[in-house]
Amino acid sequence: MQGQAAYNYVTTAIDAKRRVADYVNRLPITERPRWIAEYQLQGLVTLPEPPAQHQPSQTGIPNPDIADIDEEFVQSIINPGAMKILQAIAANYPGYIRIDAAWIDELCDAASNQNMTLRSNHHFYLSGGTQSGKSTLAGVIINKIAAKSQTPAIVIGSDPKDEITRWLCRFTRKFDGMKALRNWITFATNAIDEQKARVAKVGGECQGVPELFLAQDEVDSVFGGGKGLPGMVDADTAKDLQGFWNYIIKFTAGLKGHGLFMGQSPLSGETGFSRPSLKNVCFIAMGQTSSYILDHPQDFVNVKKEILEVLRQACEMLDKAGVRYALVIPTRSNPFVALIPEFDIKGLEQKQDSKPSNDTVSSSKNNQQPSQQQIDWYEEIRLWATELGRKPQYQEIKQKWHELTGQELNEKGVTLLLENLGYRED
Repeated sequence: MQGQAAYNYVTTAIDAKRRVADYVNRLPITERPRWIAEYQLQGLVTLPEPPAQHQPSQTGIPNPDIADIDEEFVQSIINPGAMKILQAIAANYPGYIRIDAAWIDELCDAASNQNMTLRSNHHFYLSGGTQSGKSTLAGVIINKIAAKSQTPAIVIGSDPKDEITRWLCRFTRKFDGMKALRNWITFATNAIDEQKARVAKVGGECQGVPELFLAQDEVDSVFGGGKGLPGMVDADTAKDLQGFWNYIIKFTAGLKGHGLFMGQSPLSGETGFSRPSLKNVCFIAMGQTSSYILDHPQDFVNVKKEILEVLRQACEMLDKAGVRYALVIPTRSNPFVALIPEFDIKGLEQKQDSKPSNDTVSSSKNNQQPSQQQIDWYEEIRLWATELGRKPQYQEIKQKWHELTGQELNEKGVTLLLENLGYRED
């Protein structure tokens, strides 16, 4: 009896699947790949075969069509490739599946719109495992937005891994290593204050104001759930970083400010980002990190169940196919799964400026100095002195120059700087 029951169960299931396959075979060809993947109908549904490939005969092989087997070609007939199915899904859900490379330009165009009321995606958080391409993509985003800057962009960053990361962008100032985190907070905060002064001069439309980038790598590592990193980052520094990151997100968008954050974990508790802050960030989950997002959608995405399943299905297929992809959650449009294009690393990489050798300047170990073409520090210090309304004191101007450039001026340097600003020695 049990054997008969099992037989009836199996044959009924097979018959049901064959009826479903028969129905799918009557649907348009473009729809069939989606239902094949959703209901496991491989081998039961007809798909258009690729054009026949005839290879020239090879000497010594009597029957090349049998002896020389192209395994990929065979698999493409037996099992439809992930790209084929993805293209079919994208045709039905074009706003949620992106197989083109234009999505990066669209995100960056929205972030660099010179009409400030139309801007979106001001800030980015890139979450993914080691070697997932976070830093490369961050560099591409910075370069694309910086190219739209009305005046040379300012790029300030913190790289706790101590120069291990290969960035594609050129930094105005970069702080390397865990020990530089506090200096990074101080310097970047001053940079935001300087940006406020620029905006105050021209008004809320920010005409002529440069794009300001504040990039932080290893977010979850240095924050450590508010405890920092034992032996490297203390809890007080971790909490100061948390406050600073949320400050960037909440208050710099109207200043042409862009926070770019990178880490492995998407969890709010591990990164320190408040939930309201995350709503104002373009979230990019690289590779398998997207699976966690889609399994906990309430914290990240707000879409119908059908769309959620489509996104999950696409991510699962791309994982199995070994294709690099990301789940992208913009601030003002639908989430989507996108293929990450291959970037020309050597062509995109911008060399960092070498440190100046000047007898009036003694550079600190971790400082990378900006080129005069990128930022005119004399103009910045002149603006500060004008707002001060009086002749700066020796220590004041020395400290301000260090805050702006990271350089220590000696007595001769301070004297020359004062003279350049029009202040003569009494």
